[in-house]
Amino acid sequence: MKYYTVENKNKSIFKTFAIYYIVMAVFCVVRVIASAGVFPEGKTGEILSSFLIQIGVLLLLPFVLYCLFIKVKPNQLVQTCNFYKCNYKVVFISISIGLLCFFINIAVSSLFNGILSFTGYDFNKYTSSGSADMSVGNFFIDIIIVAVLPALCEEVLHRGIVLQGIKHAGFKKAIVISSLLFALLHFNIQQVAYAFVIGLVLGFVAVVSKNIWPAIIIHFMNNSISVYLDYATANEWWLGNVMDDIATALKSNNSTMIFVVCVFVLLIVIALFCLFMWLLFKQSMLKKVYKAINKVYDTKDGVVKSDPVVVSKEEAMMDVIENCTLLNLDYHAMENPIDAILPKEKSRYKLIPRDKIFMWGAIILGGLVTLFTYIWGLI
Repeated sequence: MKYYTVENKNKSIFKTFAIYYIVMAVFCVVRVIASAGVFPEGKTGEILSSFLIQIGVLLLLPFVLYCLFIKVKPNQLVQTCNFYKCNYKVVFISISIGLLCFFINIAVSSLFNGILSFTGYDFNKYTSSGSADMSVGNFFIDIIIVAVLPALCEEVLHRGIVLQGIKHAGFKKAIVISSLLFALLHFNIQQVAYAFVIGLVLGFVAVVSKNIWPAIIIHFMNNSISVYLDYATANEWWLGNVMDDIATALKSNNSTMIFVVCVFVLLIVIALFCLFMWLLFKQSMLKKVYKAINKVYDTKDGVVKSDPVVVSKEEAMMDVIENCTLLNLDYHAMENPIDAILPKEKSRYKLIPRDKIFMWGAIILGGLVTLFTYIWGLI
């Protein structure tokens, strides 16, 4: 593996982390102000705070800072975030992965919450008091502020600006770092574990598809299912009691049966997840390779429009295809099965201490706030 230590003029990991640290700091301040009762009470205040945080802090602020710091135009940033059209197959695959992510979410949350309960953490401290209005109107409002806005704004920030901004240091490293920051930005000990796991999935999807829309769709599906089940339980809609029924069925059996069922379900989820990821990768590869062939041979719908470009060397054709795809065609250089999907970089930028200053600043800030929420639950 070759490393290089000089970044291109339009690439700066230091500036990317600086942007994220500013966003996290502003987000923290807004959360403190919101908790002080500045916004109106009830649904109106919830809507205002959600729009301010999601659109103002997590979308527009990093968008503007990125354009100023990296010195790119807005349309270039949109392209950098990989906003490309999706066909119906990619949309279907993304929805299916979103359904699987919900089950992964439940499994990770249950395990982590069990650990928190064992340490004496009080979940009631974060349970809202009073009866919430579970009307149909509020259902659609919550779909917007809990599912639509976070899916778009948080994905643009993490799988767009951050992931794409640091990817030249290595895709695997970029996925892990963006997922960790995504988890810490929730500022809630209850959410940090499953947010990190889901972040890994979303980062993996964004890299495999080279498109941010599948990650947005998956994020939306995961959040919207949670919203629907809350309202379905309160209003006795379809599948409203499905989670309670599953819990009752598991409790009615012995521990051995529960373990066997959980392992069986987990294996099915993993198998389906691998299947859908392969299908998503296949769709992405077909599109990119087709684009590369059209670029080299100047074709439309498989018909040559003019004299094809003459490629004198096989390596030149390989470079054209590799530049349009995520896959390095040198299979002999692969070290593990994951390399069949994740890009095998020919060279990476080697991080220097200066690049990590704001990264560690964001991790420490998010970690301290998350730790505070844990201590608050113990008091």
